[in-house]
Amino acid sequence: MIVMQKRFLILSAFISLIIIILSFIFEYYYKLIPCKLCLIQRYMWFFVFIFFVLALLNITKNKIIALMPKVILFVLSLTALYHSGIEVGFIKNLFSCNTTSGLDATNIEELSNIIMNTENKDCAFPKFSFYGITLSNLSFAGSFLLLLFNLQVTRKILFNKYES
Repeated sequence: MIVMQKRFLILSAFISLIIIILSFIFEYYYKLIPCKLCLIQRYMWFFVFIFFVLALLNITKNKIIALMPKVILFVLSLTALYHSGIEVGFIKNLFSCNTTSGLDATNIEELSNIIMNTENKDCAFPKFSFYGITLSNLSFAGSFLLLLFNLQVTRKILFNKYES
């Protein structure tokens, strides 16, 4: 039982780490500047990774450490789904993702210069898309599948514990 749980935690931590590394590669190598929601999702992936590692070191003797990745993955799935909805236009963004710089321009040349040199950080415009699938769509799919996988393994562990 412990071997299955340990393998599961290693695999989950590895998947989380790969997602974090890929987000940094997209930001620094491909120059894709993340918006606020992207950064929030990255922080949540980081916390998921930390709690999987803590659970791996503790082998879930502490129930709170065992529960936290599930809670964070659920919130991460909702955040990524919200972000995807903003990108598609189904949901109006409740948070401010764009900057207000440029509103103090005194002439059209200054405004044009500010517009041309400003990086796009608006959550409504995806920076990367592959066949219509954005990075927030991938974050939703990854977090939701990892959450389902996590719940399935937890269910197997609990039912096997009570059947014996």
